[in-house]
Amino acid sequence: MQALFDKMKSNRRLAIAVVVAGTLLFMLASASRQAAAGSWLVELLSSLCMLLGIAGQFLGLVALLKNPRR
Repeated sequence: MQALFDKMKSNRRLAIAVVVAGTLLFMLASASRQAAAGSWLVELLSSLCMLLGIAGQFLGLVALLKNPRR
């Protein structure tokens, strides 16, 4: 995880791609959770995917803030 973070600090495109991928994962997991209709397994997996999406967004944003464009 630390190696990915260091790579994202030096590569802005990768950091932006991670933020976009985290956003898409969060949106898809939220939609699948809405469509689960009471299935506890789907709701659990969707919640885990939502957490991964938020973590990806946060990691990408922090990497972008650590090395701002000049």
